[in-house]
Amino acid sequence: MPEGRNAGLDPTRWRKQQQPVRRTVSHVCPPPRRPLTVADIRPGMENERLGVVRDSMFQNPLIVKAELGKPRERSYSLPGINFNYGLYIRGLDGGVPEAIGRWNVFKQQPTCPHELTRNYIAMNRGAVKAGLVTAQENLLYRQLNDIRISDQDDRRLKKEPPPLPPNMTFGIRAR
Repeated sequence: MPEGRNAGLDPTRWRKQQQPVRRTVSHVCPPPRRPLTVADIRPGMENERLGVVRDSMFQNPLIVKAELGKPRERSYSLPGINFNYGLYIRGLDGGVPEAIGRWNVFKQQPTCPHELTRNYIAMNRGAVKAGLVTAQENLLYRQLNDIRISDQDDRRLKKEPPPLPPNMTFGIRAR
């Protein structure tokens, strides 16, 4: 039973589980460097000037001198190898299923009903087969047998290529 008493006093057992630290951009990225101002310059510094001094003079990288013994910094150092660019948003990380399932796909717009065009070729062919040759007979035939075709139905694309003779190769006749 002594193990039971010591188990209740174990501080690691009752410690709350530590929640991950939520970081924001201000924690991850350092703030941009504040340019030098006239108030920052003290006597004896490299960038001390005589005469009229404006704050804009300290923002020009060609005028501002580097501190003595230090190179002029032109960039920021990169974060460590374990750094992840971007922020982790806890509520939206559903993995691959959520990424695939949340695509914004444009829904097809309902097609407005438009009048189909007349197929005069088929109507004229039918009139000739019926033996009608005058304009008045053709007009009456078209009123009785109105054949329509959709604009999307392109007959030229549906034609099959003409059959080639077996002795033709790439359009050149064999000798």
